[in-house]
Amino acid sequence: TQAGRIGAGIILPSNPTLQVEARPGLNDGTEGELGYSAILSALFEVGGAPGARVREAEERSVVAQTEAMLSRLDAKVAVTEAYVANQLARDQLDYATEARDIAEHMVSVAHERSNAGAGSDVELTTAGAELAERRAEMHAAAASEALAQMSLRLLADLPVSGTLRLVSAIDDIPPAPASEVMAERARTERPDLALVEARLSRLRATETRLSRELYPKVGAYLGVDAAPSSPWFGQIGVQIELPFVQRNQQARAVLAEQRDSEGEVAAVLLKRIDLELTHRRLAHEEARAELAVLVGEGIPVAQRRLQLVEEGWRSGRFDVFRVTKAAEDLVRLKALRLSVLQRIWRERLALERLVGGFFDAKT
Repeated sequence: TQAGRIGAGIILPSNPTLQVEARPGLNDGTEGELGYSAILSALFEVGGAPGARVREAEERSVVAQTEAMLSRLDAKVAVTEAYVANQLARDQLDYATEARDIAEHMVSVAHERSNAGAGSDVELTTAGAELAERRAEMHAAAASEALAQMSLRLLADLPVSGTLRLVSAIDDIPPAPASEVMAERARTERPDLALVEARLSRLRATETRLSRELYPKVGAYLGVDAAPSSPWFGQIGVQIELPFVQRNQQARAVLAEQRDSEGEVAAVLLKRIDLELTHRRLAHEEARAELAVLVGEGIPVAQRRLQLVEEGWRSGRFDVFRVTKAAEDLVRLKALRLSVLQRIWRERLALERLVGGFFDAKT
């Protein structure tokens, strides 16, 4: 494993030491003579600390992998949010362009009525003001689309130049799975919970390693000693650490606090799963129903109403204010459609973030 390769489980807690002494003679009769000694010593861990370090390193690797998985999920959600925002901005620009075209048509009709003697300056100025407002809205929509496109290019690492084609529709949104299905998936696949569990496993491994390191280290040494006019002596012996001063009390106390904190985080996440899934799913489905009413009833009726009111204006039955009101209602309903779509995607991405991933191919 990587932990073994990096040396986390090496038996020697520190490098062997080599001690060399030179003893020049200083007394009469020994001047110029040299004695020396050399000792090679090493400490060994016999309480299981090496294996505990390997397991701790492996658990740290699992934590890093889980964090990477969570980062990938967040990146997917962020890119999807940017894509949806870009598509909504383009739809808003299209709607603003349509509203401008309607206003230009109203100005044209107002001029026709004025030239025919059936209109007035009030109609001309009213239609002109409506056109100016729609033109301004179109410029604002173009600015919003440019900023949304910038965000998508940044997050998706797309080239600065070139046409950005959005091929996936955002208005064909399937219903969310049942709350029970999503809750079960969240408990098994949600990266937040997996990360907490990985951290707890790493803390347990660290606790094991600290407890193993409480065992005293045992050492051995070999040496040779030579003195002037004396025989050579070999040395061999053992040594044992006396762990009276440092016994990892502070590290173990901090570890216990971290373990308790992670346990509380896990409890909070588990407690919130059912609550958030239930209410976010309800908001998601109600917004889908609202969108269906707008698209199937509201907008088509408003378009038909504008057409009928314009015909009545041309024939003299309605004034220009009735036409501008009908046009404003159509613009408002189309803007409401975009607002509802935005809410649906906000709740949908929140649901997908809660369950730990995308639960259908359309997203």
